[in-house]
Amino acid sequence: MKRKNHWVLFAILLLALINLSPSEETTLVRPEDRGETLPFTPPEASNLQETGHIQVAVQMDESDFRRLEEMNRQFTVIHPVEVDLVNVPAEETYASFQRQLMKLGDSPDVLLLDNVWIRRFAADGYLLPTEGYYSGSLSGEVLSASLIPNEWNGYVWGVPLDVDPYVMVYNPAKLKQLGLEHPPASVDDWNALLSAYKKQRSQPYLLGLDYRDPYAAATLLWQIGGGWKPGGTEPFFAVKGNMPFSLQQMEQIQPWLLDSGAAGADAWEKLNSDELAMMIVPATDAQKHTHPQMKVWMPEVQPNLASSWIRGRSYAVSSQTDNAEAAGLWISEMTSALNQMRWQESSGQLPVVKTIYYEAARNELPAWIPATLAAGAGAALPASPALPGQLEAFATLTYDYLSGAITAKQYRGRLAELSQ
Repeated sequence: MKRKNHWVLFAILLLALINLSPSEETTLVRPEDRGETLPFTPPEASNLQETGHIQVAVQMDESDFRRLEEMNRQFTVIHPVEVDLVNVPAEETYASFQRQLMKLGDSPDVLLLDNVWIRRFAADGYLLPTEGYYSGSLSGEVLSASLIPNEWNGYVWGVPLDVDPYVMVYNPAKLKQLGLEHPPASVDDWNALLSAYKKQRSQPYLLGLDYRDPYAAATLLWQIGGGWKPGGTEPFFAVKGNMPFSLQQMEQIQPWLLDSGAAGADAWEKLNSDELAMMIVPATDAQKHTHPQMKVWMPEVQPNLASSWIRGRSYAVSSQTDNAEAAGLWISEMTSALNQMRWQESSGQLPVVKTIYYEAARNELPAWIPATLAAGAGAALPASPALPGQLEAFATLTYDYLSGAITAKQYRGRLAELSQ
């Protein structure tokens, strides 16, 4: 009997020890009951931490930046992603972006870049391919003029946000006095216009453009000479093809040009007061200076022939980011068709999604947009890693010529030198 009682007591003690010893399962499942933290981070939480915080750097005026902030707030309500928006001062150059991208850990995750810089940054190894970050763009849903500059080395390196084509703002009455019912759309039209203006001189200036704007100058050269045809590795200002004739036409028209950049608001006053017949400006500027007697015109977009610079911006992802998934999610939302329409309404920048130009939303877009902007396939625009440097050299040289610092002969010779 005594031996039996010993076994019963031993069993009770064994059960007590088992109950008092915490099991492995209890340690992992219920640590919060003891005020402890998990000894490891679950995969889901780790993934969220890695992709839940990004920095986005843009260059915008205050009104556009406020609109972007509002779109971003709507994004963060839905998605568990923290986004730091940084509006880089306008005086900052892309060289400062390059310096940031070269410093490990000092780079924004997402940058908004002018399309002419996309291939340069990609070639320097600063960007990640972005075709996996958005849908529709690679299936023909994005304007060719926006997508082509972002393609390089078999990949797409930027997600287009908007376009801002260069247009002609003109006074129909003044053009009619010079024998044209519409802006000059061909070499013959330009010849007739220049001939009529030389005889009449009905206003002090025929055409205005910002002498320091290489996109405006390129648009003028392309239009007066019959367009620019890409070919080989030469820059867009290479003295070949239509360019020699364009330079001859430029020499003829140069005395009748107005530097609208230097004139500022006075240039628009001259246009509205019959002292100026036409101006080449970005579409966003044209929409900010509407006037009852003024009209806006953009030439038809043709395959493999450029007649107007179509400027654009794209979101790109830094190759140094540790948050590619969150960056892609944010970019997809900011460039969706719905947000593209909202962006156009608030900023005046045109959308890049083709369907917007065909559907009912087309009624919300300016009437001067040619149907070929969306329908045109493979619109020719300069795009190469060397383009930023070419534009800088072209801008300096063209300003010197238009402002009278060098002659037409010197201008042509130096363009030929730059082309080599």
